[in-house]
Amino acid sequence: MPRTKLRIAMDLDGVLADTIQLLCKILNSRHATEYTPEKFDRWNAWEVAHISREEFLRTLDEAWFNWRQIPAMENDLESKVSRLTKFGTIDIVTGRSEATVPCAQEWLQSQRIPYSNFVRTTSGSAKADLDYDIFIDDSDYLMSLVASRLFGFGILYTQPWNRSAKIMPRVFRANNWEEIPQLIEHIQA
Repeated sequence: MPRTKLRIAMDLDGVLADTIQLLCKILNSRHATEYTPEKFDRWNAWEVAHISREEFLRTLDEAWFNWRQIPAMENDLESKVSRLTKFGTIDIVTGRSEATVPCAQEWLQSQRIPYSNFVRTTSGSAKADLDYDIFIDDSDYLMSLVASRLFGFGILYTQPWNRSAKIMPRVFRANNWEEIPQLIEHIQA
């Protein structure tokens, strides 16, 4: 590794915040459906829900406007994320809409998630252009971009929509937050 202290980019939705739970609740209420997170088995969730991309994004924003109802991805997430601070700087790097940034920051504060900076990008692919050593994300598309760079690593946080992702150079899969510190130690070795 070129740096002794790593710069770690950590995604929000699907990695820290279980927004898909509330999204399913809203969609089910609105459309009389019975969606569960497991049904969203590909990245383009709007196709699974048979709605437009715009409606999906509006519904995701609506979930964030009700941020108090969004659970953490795992129990005791604060202490699990805190374990990463010994490796370097942790930034939240997300494609959240600008309108939901204050809600996301309130959620992070309520969960006591440690981080240095909140970085909003315009798209998932824009994340790959940022200067981070490690990206922790649930997007297999971002991981393919990370794998194509000359530097950096990715940790793909397992979700139903990325289970079929192919093995990529310098990208590791984490099934839960317990595995992430071990993967970073492996990367640093």
